[in-house]
Amino acid sequence: MEVYYVPDKTTLVIYSILMIVVGALFVYDKDLALKWGFILAGICLIIAGVLPMIAAKQFDVIGLVLIILGIVLCLIPGLMATVTIVFIGVIAIILGAIMIYGGMQAEGNAKTFGIIVGALVLAAGILTFLGEDFAFIVFGVLLIIAGALNLVSAEKA
Repeated sequence: MEVYYVPDKTTLVIYSILMIVVGALFVYDKDLALKWGFILAGICLIIAGVLPMIAAKQFDVIGLVLIILGIVLCLIPGLMATVTIVFIGVIAIILGAIMIYGGMQAEGNAKTFGIIVGALVLAAGILTFLGEDFAFIVFGVLLIIAGALNLVSAEKA
């Protein structure tokens, strides 16, 4: 049995708004983002889990998972923030190293671009562990951009 999850337009809009708000919080003040961003994320996940079930008038396992995750985020945002920071840092370090390696295998401008972008991603991952605000600002800007692009996609859907 295969399970496919295709979010509806309302869910995409909720995710997009969440990404923009949390991104703006990271740019503005990482401590505020870590304290309230996860609570806001939890509330949005609860809403994103409940609304499709109400609209469809049926139980949905994905919706239940979103509701449970949302409750956990609201109850223990500090722990979730710490886990997320470690996860983001590790992923950025791995991705940066892969990008540098890939850039070294490329030719011409792709080589230079791959190495530079890989080095920036690697540095952001390392800075995340050092508590530097720069990494959070970069992450926040990326979340804002991704959220805006998702909103545009949701409007076209």
